Amino acid sequence: MYYYTILTLHIVFAGIWLINFATEPVLRWQILTNKNKSGERKFISLYLTFANLLGMIGAIGILTTGITLVLNSGYGFFRMTDNHWLATKQILMIVLLIIIGAVLVPAAKKLRSALGNDLESGTPISDEGYKTLGKIFTLNKVINTIVLINFLFAITHRYFGS
Repeated sequence: MYYYTILTLHIVFAGIWLINFATEPVLRWQILTNKNKSGERKFISLYLTFANLLGMIGAIGILTTGITLVLNSGYGFFRMTDNHWLATKQILMIVLLIIIGAVLVPAAKKLRSALGNDLESGTPISDEGYKTLGKIFTLNKVINTIVLINFLFAITHRYFGS
C-alpha cells in the first residue's frame, strides 16, 4: 500500500513537471508578442514565477518520491546492468539538478534584477536582460526535453525490457 501511494505521488509530481512542458511555449509566445510593449515585464515575471513554482514542486517531489521508491523497491541507484532505464533516468535527474542549480537559478535571479520592482513600467528591459531571457528560454527547452525523455523512459520501460 505504501509503495503505491508513493508511486502515485511520483506520477502526480511528474504531471506537475510536464505541465510546464505544455505551458512554457504559450508563456514564451506571450512574452515575445509583447516585447517592448506595456505589460511585457508582467509576462516575464509570470513566466519566471510559473516555471519556478512548477519546477520546484515537480523537481523536489520527483526527487524525494523517486529516492523513496528506489530504496523500497530494491532497484538500487545507477545500476546500468540491472535496470538501464532507471539508471539513465537517475543520471538525467542529476544533469537536471546541475542545470537548474548552477545555470538556471542564477540566470533567473539576474533577469529578476533586470526587471526591477516596477512591473508596470513601460520601459523595455536592458539588452542584457533580453539576452538572459533568451538563455532562460533555451535552458527551459533543454530541461523540458530531459523531463520528457525521463517520462518516456518511465512509461515505456515495460515494453522494451528491464
